Amino acid sequence: MQKKGIGVVEYWSDGVMGENVHCESLPASGGAIRDQGPSATRTAASPSRTVAGFTLIELLVAVALGMVILAGLFRTFKVQHDSYVVQDQVSAMQQNLRAAMYLITRDLQMAGYYTNFDRNTRQLDWNDLDGDSNPANNMETGRALIFAVNDDTAAGNSIKDNTDVIVIVKAGSEGRTLTAGEGASAGQITLSSRDLDGDGTADLNNTGKKFGLLVKEDLSFADLFQVDSASGGINPPGGLTENYASGDTVYRTDIIIYRVTDDATHPCLVRKNLGDDSGYQVIAENIDNLQFRYILNDGTETEDPAGNQARVRAVEVLLVARTAFAQRGYRDTSSIVFGGTTIPAPNDSYRRKTLNSIVKTRNVGL
Repeated sequence: MQKKGIGVVEYWSDGVMGENVHCESLPASGGAIRDQGPSATRTAASPSRTVAGFTLIELLVAVALGMVILAGLFRTFKVQHDSYVVQDQVSAMQQNLRAAMYLITRDLQMAGYYTNFDRNTRQLDWNDLDGDSNPANNMETGRALIFAVNDDTAAGNSIKDNTDVIVIVKAGSEGRTLTAGEGASAGQITLSSRDLDGDGTADLNNTGKKFGLLVKEDLSFADLFQVDSASGGINPPGGLTENYASGDTVYRTDIIIYRVTDDATHPCLVRKNLGDDSGYQVIAENIDNLQFRYILNDGTETEDPAGNQARVRAVEVLLVARTAFAQRGYRDTSSIVFGGTTIPAPNDSYRRKTLNSIVKTRNVGL
């Protein structure tokens, strides 16, 4: 109801404006206006009709539309999240490859450090080379430079099938010059102390640190030896080919082993130094394969340097890494060819990357 003039108002009923109705003069006190027509008296504070809310159908439609929008937002978020997770795993995979290749390269460059001067063919008990517990297979024969297992397939040795194993031999960092009264002759080594680096602890023993190296002062010859585990003395198997005296040097020998663990869900590249009593240490996680090729001094290549260790001038290394988790909707169907070796397609949902490098063995063949 709206005042139009003195004593005249518009009357609305059910959305239709009626005829002008004359009303009594407004009370001085601001009371209710009394309608002179047939309708009942209404006050200014009373609404003409009730305000309606949403119907159930409208509410259901709104909820459905909201669910569709939320589903689209969730899908977008999931795609972005999955992409982030994959990229994070790929980044970690690349970092693992680089770190592993750096360590292998560093050790390969030192292969034959001082042990290259030992020109004898040695036969030593290095059962950790292939992990075979059969004593008949524990003896390894060759120059104290590089030993290898090509595409291991032995059962129960904790080495992943069809991966290579390498053993790198070199003089260790613990070494000193022989003093008066020390030396070696007639196959017997005499040392006043087995502390070779001055730290107060023995660097040669008959358990975990039983490999050593004697080197002539003029670098004309060297002898790799093994501490006699039976008596605790230093009686190298097979004897010595040279005599050593004051001025010559003695070192502990590093025998470094690289291999891939036989773990289908979490394969790792591990490293062990058989010469310092250290166990296997994880170098890089999620390493799927490890392969080596040996380049000889005439340019030919071989997958096993046995019998040609002194002719090795470079080693080609192939590392294959995979992501930590499988990626939904992805399948790796690519095979890898490395020399004469073909690594078959895994046909699984892990992403993989390879890293290849040729490392020169700068201490071999001097």
